[in-house]
Amino acid sequence: MIGVENIEYLPYYDGSDSKKPNFTGFSEKLLKQFSREFGYSVKFYPAPLNRLYRDLVTENYIDFKYPDNPQWQKSFKDTFSKSNPIIYSESILDTVTGIASLQQSTRLSDCSRVGKVRGFTSQSYKSHFMKKQIDVVETADTSELISLLLLKRINCIYISKDVLNYKMREEFENRVPVYFHDKLAVDVQSFHLSTVKYPDVIEQFNLYLSTHSDQVRALKQQFDIGL
Repeated sequence: MIGVENIEYLPYYDGSDSKKPNFTGFSEKLLKQFSREFGYSVKFYPAPLNRLYRDLVTENYIDFKYPDNPQWQKSFKDTFSKSNPIIYSESILDTVTGIASLQQSTRLSDCSRVGKVRGFTSQSYKSHFMKKQIDVVETADTSELISLLLLKRINCIYISKDVLNYKMREEFENRVPVYFHDKLAVDVQSFHLSTVKYPDVIEQFNLYLSTHSDQVRALKQQFDIGL
């Protein structure tokens, strides 16, 4: 069983449907392709992020967590690293997250009222978000985040470039241009599959990523994601 976040973060993944334990998006397609190749039956378990780490490390309720990264929840993981070391796969994809606005040219000083998804942290902008003169507005999801920007209730948002492009195309139909500012600092983070109990499966997954790189690349192109 693979523990996944119960949020909508398309095109990467969507585990937000509380009525049905569905998991969709690029990640679902990739993990199911791997499971078919190696003869596994895969089941997804959507849950809040903090619960997933407990279920993986202390409760052993889930077999794998996705996505994961060695730097996420590091202090919690370090507490249990000796007794329950977490094994990570090779990087599956890299995400680029940064500042977007309605202006073609934006300086960080222009971002006095910034929106971000609740629970998301930024290494590049952590100190900026903590300044007294900066008003940080947190939302439940990326759709609400973009809506607040389009309504001009905030002047900048902190968002994944892939997610922004997907949302503007599929949900907002590119009615109003929103600009992602590559020239400002960005956070680049990698997605991994992790486990405590099954390091041999992680080895198989790494083998799959290397031997089926064309298939993985085609899937990324299908969802228009990746650096």
